Amino acid sequence: MTDPTAHPAWRWPRVTGRWAALTGAFFLANALWRGVMVNFDLQGSGARIPWPEPFVWELTSGLIVWLLLPLIQAVALNAPWRQVSWTRFTTLHLLGGVAFWLLHVAGLWGLRVLIYRAVGWGPYHYGDLVPRILGEGGKDLLAFGAMASIFHAVTQWRARQARELALSRLEAELREARLQALAAQLDPHFLFNALNTLSSVMYEDVAKADSLISDLGLMLRDTLQAEGATWSLARERTYLDHYLAFVRARFGDRVQVAVEIPADLGPVPVPRFAVQRLVENALKHNEGEAGRTLHIQVSGRRLEDRLSLRVIDDGVGFPPGAESGVGLTNLARSLALLHGDRGRLQAANAPTGGACVSLDLPLDRVHA
Repeated sequence: MTDPTAHPAWRWPRVTGRWAALTGAFFLANALWRGVMVNFDLQGSGARIPWPEPFVWELTSGLIVWLLLPLIQAVALNAPWRQVSWTRFTTLHLLGGVAFWLLHVAGLWGLRVLIYRAVGWGPYHYGDLVPRILGEGGKDLLAFGAMASIFHAVTQWRARQARELALSRLEAELREARLQALAAQLDPHFLFNALNTLSSVMYEDVAKADSLISDLGLMLRDTLQAEGATWSLARERTYLDHYLAFVRARFGDRVQVAVEIPADLGPVPVPRFAVQRLVENALKHNEGEAGRTLHIQVSGRRLEDRLSLRVIDDGVGFPPGAESGVGLTNLARSLALLHGDRGRLQAANAPTGGACVSLDLPLDRVHA
């Protein structure tokens, strides 16, 4: 709620053609219906007047009220309920109600005089002016209060909708920021190992060192670029290839990685660095195993409306009660932000030995 002592700038209502047409149609239908009812009432009381006259009365009254709607809307906009001081609220509504009353009476009286003369009905007899004006005043003030209340309700509803939309956008931006932060985290151990690998290769094989520098540059570019939290599986595969170049340069034949991802899954969106982190996790859990070859199998497949990515190794597996590393933890958080409970990351020891980490996510939801 805003400060009730503040004095906001005057706001004019925005009247669109659609709004004018809808309200005009409503007042026209209401005036015609009331004209029919007045005719029935006059016939029942024995009055003998031309039947078009009640329609002229109601149509002129409805037309003036329709023309005065911006006045009521201006009062509601500039003295919103519980958002300004009571003095401002009461003063504007009283002044608006009296202005509506006097303008309504003057407008309908003037229009009826002109219409009666134009159609040859003679002079228009409004009756005793003071009682008539006072009688119209009671009805007009009630009508003003009812319509102002409607405008207040609509204004508050729109403000609530705008706040909810702004909150929803803010939550989406915060979620995107969290996803960007998670995706942008580069394991410092990898960077350290990559530089060590380059240092050991550059004097022995210049061409290979040059290729590795290119791979590292492309990886850093993809990591630092402010992109969305997802990209295509084909691009993830390219990033994985750059990463595996360093794995082969560092470990040689001691690590064998086989990748089996069908080409038709290339356009499917996945969290950035998802597969690379699964492979990196397999390497970390088996770093202390010297003297044996580690086999890692990367596979992807479509299961109806879901994508399943799996990384299996034949290493030592997960120790009992071991916690997931930073890479898997961040990946799990990214899945939760992207897909809620529809995205799953499962890590367990394989029945035949080693570890199996699977990533399961829906295909029918794409995060932009």
